[in-house]
Amino acid sequence: MSQGILDSPGYLLLVAPAAMLLIAALPAALAARHPLTMGRLVQGAGLAGLAATLAAAVWAELAAPALPATLVVVGQDTGSVPLALSVLADRLTFTILGLVALLSAIIARYSTNYLAGEAEQGRFFRWLAATAGAFMLVVMAGNLLMFVIAVVFTGTGLNRLLTHYRDRLPAQMVAHKKLLFSRVADGCLLAAALLMAAGGGGTSFEGIAATATASGGDLDWQFHLAAWLIVAYAILKSGQFPFHGWLLQVMEAPTPVSALLHAGIVYSGAIAVLRTHELLLADGHALVALAVVGLVTAVVASLAMLTQTAIKSSLAWSTAGQLGFMLLELGLGLFVLAVLHLVAHSLYKAHAFLSSGSMVDVLRSPKARPRRTVGAAAWAGAVALGVAMTFAMGAAWGITLAREPALLAIGTIVSVAVAQLLITGWSTTAPLLRLVLLSLLVTTLYFGLHTLFSWFYAGVLQPIPAQVPASQYVLLGVVAALFLGLSLFQTVLINRPPAPWLLRLYVHLYNGLYTDLPVERLVYRVWPARFRDLPGRRGPLQP
Repeated sequence: MSQGILDSPGYLLLVAPAAMLLIAALPAALAARHPLTMGRLVQGAGLAGLAATLAAAVWAELAAPALPATLVVVGQDTGSVPLALSVLADRLTFTILGLVALLSAIIARYSTNYLAGEAEQGRFFRWLAATAGAFMLVVMAGNLLMFVIAVVFTGTGLNRLLTHYRDRLPAQMVAHKKLLFSRVADGCLLAAALLMAAGGGGTSFEGIAATATASGGDLDWQFHLAAWLIVAYAILKSGQFPFHGWLLQVMEAPTPVSALLHAGIVYSGAIAVLRTHELLLADGHALVALAVVGLVTAVVASLAMLTQTAIKSSLAWSTAGQLGFMLLELGLGLFVLAVLHLVAHSLYKAHAFLSSGSMVDVLRSPKARPRRTVGAAAWAGAVALGVAMTFAMGAAWGITLAREPALLAIGTIVSVAVAQLLITGWSTTAPLLRLVLLSLLVTTLYFGLHTLFSWFYAGVLQPIPAQVPASQYVLLGVVAALFLGLSLFQTVLINRPPAPWLLRLYVHLYNGLYTDLPVERLVYRVWPARFRDLPGRRGPLQP
């Protein structure tokens, strides 16, 4: 069901964050003459948007629990005009919208000092406000049409931010490459929307969910193809292997732009999957493909990240790996855990990029070397202890393999993280009791948040599957084995005297297994780049 947004005055607060940032992007004269004032204006718009989001969330929970979630702005979601513009007001919207508003304010505050004295500071803040506002429209979109329109505007603004330094050829080239991938992804999503509209299911997310649920898994071909197109959109927008090159090469942009991209905009693929997860569950096979691509990306990126010598390059590989992990969770049907991952990683990555400059001083400071060498036996003991604590804590929270078979993979990953914490402390001769207590605290927090998010999004997202087909147990086992192998490699093998094969592997991983080179050549062959603003450049450029 849907309702006109003007019939629900409290929900006008929902569109306020995006409206505030978009309006903040308008005063061009103010930006040109008073860039500092413009930065404070964008920061204030972000904070006001956060307050409006919180107010709308409270109003929705307390004052209007019976109102429909989808609120129509223009047109109708059903009937003769299925392609309408509408806003979806649910707990997922409020969570991500508040997160984006907060990050926008923080990034604007950071940019005020970061760009102080630059001639183009005002233009930067205009596009920062416009891009953040457009991405908020992505988050609150009630159907695929509005989602696609908002994504296109977001991509246009992001491209302006990525090319903020117009005289830097690498920045111009990678922005051109990224724009092509974005437009192909946008085309996939638009085609999915048109297919579902032609199939009679409409494009509203509530309508898609109802159609998929009513089908009982017996979907028409239009919906199967639409599911695969949505997965293709998520893979391209998330910079997944082998289309990950642009995500790693956008480091020429200002650091605040990297924070906005890696902590926010890059999640549009995951958001699209979350909004259409009922359709993807009904299709089934597309989610398996998403999980496989995410797993491959997570493994490759985790290894490549160890070889990087530049701080921002290492953070970029980290983002690719985390996004791969997130898409793996989505592919396994762990939609609630993917939201938890999205929120946590967004806050972490924003802090990591905005504090990347201070990391140089941290790395230069003298450090005491580990007093113990970690061998295979110590690693195995730490993993065994991590497994025991993790699965015991999960059982204490009522999370067992019988209730959630995916705990086989997720529990193993948490156990590896706990083992890494134990090993790090053990190698520096930290007291064992302190390490065990800290590990128990980490597992308690994880499963506590796991339970909290499962309860909070119970009416919005499908619960974690209690039963999975036998074939998925194979995938869960592969995930567990690969993450155990990654832990062994990163903890034990990499610290041994370098063998010839390890040196060769280091070179290959440092270059990302060379997979981006043929992709980049294809991009410039399909769409040659022309950069007319660069001094002395007038014709097409090749990489």
